[in-house]
Amino acid sequence: MWIAVTALLLVSCGGGGGGGPTPEPPNGNGATGAVWFYTYPTGEQWLVAPPGTARAASGVTMAADGDVYTFNARDDGSFYYTFAEGGVLTVSVNYTDPGGNTKNVTATPFSIEQHLTHDFVLTGMAPNDVEFLGGRCYIANSMDNDLSIYDTADFTKIGGLTFPEWSSPSYIFVSEDVGFVACNGNNTIYAFDPAYGSELWSVQLESGGLAFLGPGRLWANEDYVFVPLANIYEFGQAGEETQYNPAQVAVIGIDSHLMEFTITLSGENAVEIVQVGEYLLAISQAGNVSFDEDYNPFVTTPSIVEVYSLDTMRIEESVSLGVVGAGTLLYDEERGRLLAGSLVNGRAYAINTESWLIERGLTNPIRIGTGKTFISDMALTDDALLAASFNEDAIFALDLADYAVGVWPLPAPLSLQQETLFLAGPQELYYDGAAGALLILEGVANRIARFDFP
Repeated sequence: MWIAVTALLLVSCGGGGGGGPTPEPPNGNGATGAVWFYTYPTGEQWLVAPPGTARAASGVTMAADGDVYTFNARDDGSFYYTFAEGGVLTVSVNYTDPGGNTKNVTATPFSIEQHLTHDFVLTGMAPNDVEFLGGRCYIANSMDNDLSIYDTADFTKIGGLTFPEWSSPSYIFVSEDVGFVACNGNNTIYAFDPAYGSELWSVQLESGGLAFLGPGRLWANEDYVFVPLANIYEFGQAGEETQYNPAQVAVIGIDSHLMEFTITLSGENAVEIVQVGEYLLAISQAGNVSFDEDYNPFVTTPSIVEVYSLDTMRIEESVSLGVVGAGTLLYDEERGRLLAGSLVNGRAYAINTESWLIERGLTNPIRIGTGKTFISDMALTDDALLAASFNEDAIFALDLADYAVGVWPLPAPLSLQQETLFLAGPQELYYDGAAGALLILEGVANRIARFDFP
C-alpha cells in the first residue's frame, strides 16, 4: 500500500475543491428541519440532523424501536446519536426548532452504501488531478500521458490532449480562456484550448541537473503561469534523506511563451499555489519528505507557507509551521483562513490571512486521520470542511468553527474501500453544491466516485 503512496507523494499534493449551498433532501423542504437515520455499510447507525434543525443546546428525545433516549442539541442546532448496536429499524425524535416550535419527526432512512457510486466515471491510468469549469471536467492521467475532457451533463468524453511518452501530466489549471497542464515527467508546461483540449503552446523547464524538478500545482492569471518546483537534487535510498535544492517558483509569460523569471523561496519542496484574495498567492513548501525502510514518509525540515504579492511581485510574508510535512492548501475566504494539510501525519494547520499568524499549529493541530495519514485534499461546503485521507481511503467531515471531526454531513468517515487490500486512493475532492454531491478522484482505482448527500 505504501509503495503506491510513495509514488504519489513524489508527484502529487492535492488541493482545490468547491463550495455551494447546503443540498436539499428529497422532500424539497430544505436541509433545515430534516432528520436522518444513517446506516453505514459496516452496520453502524446514526441519528443525524444538520445545523439549524433545533434550538441551540435544547433537549432532544428519541425513540428507537421502542427504547427512549434523551440528549442535547449542539450550539449550532445540529444533533447526533450513535447506536451502540446495529439493527435499529425505526427512529422518531422530538425536539424544539429555532423558532420555539415543538417537532415530532420520524427520521428518514439514509443508506450510505446506496448513495455511494464507486465507478461514477472511469478514468485513464493513474489520474492525478481533476478540475471542473464551465460544464466540463478535466482529468490528467499520469500513466496514460493524456488529458481527458468530459461534458459534466452526462460525462461523455468530448476532447483531450495526448502528450509524449513519459510526460506524466500531473496538475491542471483551467480558466475560461486557456488551460495549463504541468507534466513532471518531461518538465513541460502545456497550454491548451479549454473547449476541446487542442495544444496551443508549450514551455520546457530546464532541470539543471536535478534528479526531479517536480512541477507542482500551478496557478495562472492573464499575464503569467506560476509553477512551484520541488527541486530534488538526489533521491535517497529507503531509510536515507532525499537531498533537495532550495524551492522555487518558475514564472512563465503567457504572451512570450518563455520562462521569464524565478521566485526563490525560503524552504524546500514547493508543491502547491493557491490564490488568497485578489492580489496574493500562497505557496506551500512541504519540507524534506523522505522514506524509511518500510516506505513510510518522514520529514526533517520545516513546512513553510510564503505569500507572494501580484502587486509588488515579491514575497511579503513567510510562515513556518514546523516540521509537519504540510503540502495541500485550501483558502477559506469566509473565515479568513488558509488551511494546510499534512502529507504524513493526518493533521491540518490554520493560518489567519489577515495577520498571517498561526491559529492552529504544531501544538494544537487540526486532527483528522490516524497515524501516518496523507491528507491529499480538502473541500468546503456551507456547513463543513471535508478532508480526504489517501491511505485510509476515507473522507472526513469537520466542524468549521472548531474543526472537530464527525459532524454533518458525515458523523463517521465515508469509507471508499470495497475489498480488503484494495486501495482506492482519494486524490482530489470536488463538492457540487447545486447537485448536493461530492465527486472524488481516486488515483489508484482509476475512477471518479460520487457520494450524494441527504
